Amino acid sequence: MAGFKRLLGVGLIALPLLSLAMPTGSPVSKIRFASKIDSWQAIDARHLVLSLSASKNYLITLRKDCHSLPRAANVGVSASNDTIYAGFDYITADGQRCAIQTINKLSKEETRSLTKA
Repeated sequence: MAGFKRLLGVGLIALPLLSLAMPTGSPVSKIRFASKIDSWQAIDARHLVLSLSASKNYLITLRKDCHSLPRAANVGVSASNDTIYAGFDYITADGQRCAIQTINKLSKEETRSLTKA
């Protein structure tokens, strides 16, 4: 039963992480027109959704947890020539700098699933 484990000794069985993964969309290496970012929403300490428009939404996965992100009032994004690159650029959440590991373009359905209140 590789991939399964007992949780807190109460007899619950956790499914492998892959089956519980959030929607990831299509991997992309960059986001062009970074100055057009319209909004953002933190998903957790390691993920956020950046929106350029209703149909251009991206899941940003950070290299490690960015503890300021879930409660951040402001988020900044580094960019080169108005482009955000995975593996190179970073976000700043209330002063904490956090490296971007991957960028995935989301469908409207995936965006709704991730950002529903």
